[in-house]
Amino acid sequence: MKKIFLPILLTITLTSCSDINNSSNNKTQADDNVSSESQIETKEVIPSKTLEQDKNVYVVFTDGAKKQLTFNQTDSDPILLPDNEQIVYVRNQNKNGYDTKKIMLVNINDLKESVLTDQKPYKDGLDGTSDILRVDNPVLSIDGEYLLFTTEKYATANQLVKVNLKTGIWTDLFSAETFEQIDKGPYKGYFLVEQSAIEDRGRDIYYRLINESGEISMKFSDKESMIEFRNKIK
Repeated sequence: MKKIFLPILLTITLTSCSDINNSSNNKTQADDNVSSESQIETKEVIPSKTLEQDKNVYVVFTDGAKKQLTFNQTDSDPILLPDNEQIVYVRNQNKNGYDTKKIMLVNINDLKESVLTDQKPYKDGLDGTSDILRVDNPVLSIDGEYLLFTTEKYATANQLVKVNLKTGIWTDLFSAETFEQIDKGPYKGYFLVEQSAIEDRGRDIYYRLINESGEISMKFSDKESMIEFRNKIK
């Protein structure tokens, strides 16, 4: 009888071990799947860019989802702020028969809007108004604390200004028709500028490299020379 039951007992033992191993492998694989699913589920979705559509402001998230933030059909130039919670943008409105601008903020989470600024701290020399008539080429400063843009100031020239994104306070920089902020390299923080001035060619557009204090560091003979310089330093 012992010779008969020994193989049977051995077979049962081996089968049981095999079942235990298979169960352990299945559990490990299940744990791996749960771990992978957890990693997928915990991946943070954050705002990645802004979008202007039908004169309304949208935000696009890292998962591709899109959310509408304004509904007035009067808004343009949205820029995502570094905190990933707010967007600054320009609202266009008609006031007393002419177009004016407001610089606005909107919260991405609750859609709450606020006016950052809707008046210049001076009356311009062309229209004699403190209303904002133009907000050209709005961009964030390198430190993300200011909105830079050109607007009207003089009868014959425009002004580059920066507006504090927390207080709405304006700071005049210098006259400029167009500008480009240099964000890296030895000239980081400088501006490539087209400036209306009276010099050897009389009243004309002159091309310059200028620091934030308004000091001219370099003059270019023409726009092509300025672009060539920009391409070299970038």
